[in-house]
Amino acid sequence: MLYLIDPRGAVWSADATIGQARARARVDGRPIDDLKFTRAAMLLTLDDYVDLALRHGVEAPRGILLDHGFVAQALAPANLKAQRANQDAMAEQLLPVERRTEDAGSLRGHRHDAAYEAAHQDLDRRIKKAEETARETLQKTPDEDLIRHWRRLGGDVPATIEADRKD
Repeated sequence: MLYLIDPRGAVWSADATIGQARARARVDGRPIDDLKFTRAAMLLTLDDYVDLALRHGVEAPRGILLDHGFVAQALAPANLKAQRANQDAMAEQLLPVERRTEDAGSLRGHRHDAAYEAAHQDLDRRIKKAEETARETLQKTPDEDLIRHWRRLGGDVPATIEADRKD
C-alpha cells in the first residue's frame, strides 16, 4: 500500500508500491502520484504520517508518497504488545480448564508450561526487535529536500521534525 500525504491535511492510499508508481511514471510519463487514491484509514495521526513521510517519503506533485512498510514498522511494537495481552488473557481463561483436566505435576502439564513460556519468550524477543526497528524508523534524520518541498506545497512541519533538526 502506498500513502499520499496531502499538505491540506488528508491522507490517501492506493493499492500500489513506490516501485510500481515510479515505473508507471517512467513508462507512461505521468506524475508519480497519478494513481487511484482513496481516503486512507487513519492508523496514525496526521502529524505522525507527515513525520514518517519527511523521513522516508518520496516527493510527489500533490504531496509526499510514503510506503506502508514504514507505518507498519512504527505500529509493530503496539501490535505485538496487544498480541501479548491477548495471549496472557487466553492463558488465564484456560487455567481453570487445565486445573480440572490435568493432574498436578503431570508430564503434559509441564510440557504445556514449557510451551507457554517459550511462546512468551519468543514474543518478548519479537517485541524488543520491533521496538528497535521502530526507534530507527522514527529517528532517521529528516530529509531537508522533502521538508522544503512540503513547505512549498503549504504543509506544516510537525514539532517532532523541528526538534530533530535542532539537534
